[in-house]
Amino acid sequence: MGSSLRQKWDAVNDRPDFTPQSKADEYAAWNRAVSVPIPEYRAKVVRLPHGQIEVSVTPVNQTSVINARMGFNLLLDCPRTKRRTCEEQEERDIENRQRSTKRARQNVRYLVKSLFADHMLTFSYRANVEDRDTVAAQWKEFVRLFRVRYPDWAYLAVLEKQERGSYHIHVAVKGKQDIRWLLRCWLIAIGQPLEEVSEWLVGGVKLGERSLGAVNVEPPKKRWGGASRQWKRDKLSGYLTKYIGKEFEDSDKFAKKYWHSKNVIKPVVERFWLKAITYEQAIIEAHDLVYYSGCCHMSMWNDYAAGVVWITGETERKHIGQCTQGVPDFDFLVD
Repeated sequence: MGSSLRQKWDAVNDRPDFTPQSKADEYAAWNRAVSVPIPEYRAKVVRLPHGQIEVSVTPVNQTSVINARMGFNLLLDCPRTKRRTCEEQEERDIENRQRSTKRARQNVRYLVKSLFADHMLTFSYRANVEDRDTVAAQWKEFVRLFRVRYPDWAYLAVLEKQERGSYHIHVAVKGKQDIRWLLRCWLIAIGQPLEEVSEWLVGGVKLGERSLGAVNVEPPKKRWGGASRQWKRDKLSGYLTKYIGKEFEDSDKFAKKYWHSKNVIKPVVERFWLKAITYEQAIIEAHDLVYYSGCCHMSMWNDYAAGVVWITGETERKHIGQCTQGVPDFDFLVD
């Protein structure tokens, strides 16, 4: 087996004849790095299917920009330090878990929007099923069974642990579903005897207390979309992402935090430097990025203290792929 990447790094940093560049060369490289003006803000543009777009603007970390211009890599170029203590490693694991939670929440939000999801299903157990691996295996079997009839079924699933300790699964989907087929496949996947499922599905015999689980269509809660039967995508993604953080606390750090079908179109992500010097100018440029893409339905959130702003927009279906407004008069530098 070949050496690990960590060993390769050590082989470079611990080599006896390894000598860093002179202070003069390092100072000259630093001068070249700071001679070009460093932008104050950068934007991330996420283009989703169905004419959706999302822009987030964050302040630039100038130290990272200087390091990148100098060709300096913290992982590769810093000498190895002493081994971490148990307390330091635990603190680092918490930080890694928080970053992983943030990435998972972001991915869930993008996937819900890419699905154009407007309905939520909840798959539950009658018994207390507390083993995560068991739930994952049974969900995989359910998807296999359900796709016998609906091979192109698209979904995004997130686990929630109830107060009693049992898991259930929240699933975002598009449009109305065949609820009888959903329940049939779910019951078989979690171990319901096939003859009992057939009696219910064909003969109309209610399972009642014999049922091992249930599948329910969950309408939006009052604080998550009001009395409408359909979910708004922003509300649905927000509802599902709140469970990501809760589930992270008890799950193994290598366990998958959500499941989704492979036929979901992935978003196109672009990053730009902005010309803005102030926070207000950054908001205007972010607005223009969304507005001039042809979006007609826009919403914005911001954190003035952190200097961060998020703007989302959606294009009418007949205008998807077209720019309905004039072209903005500014040049962006692709990162």
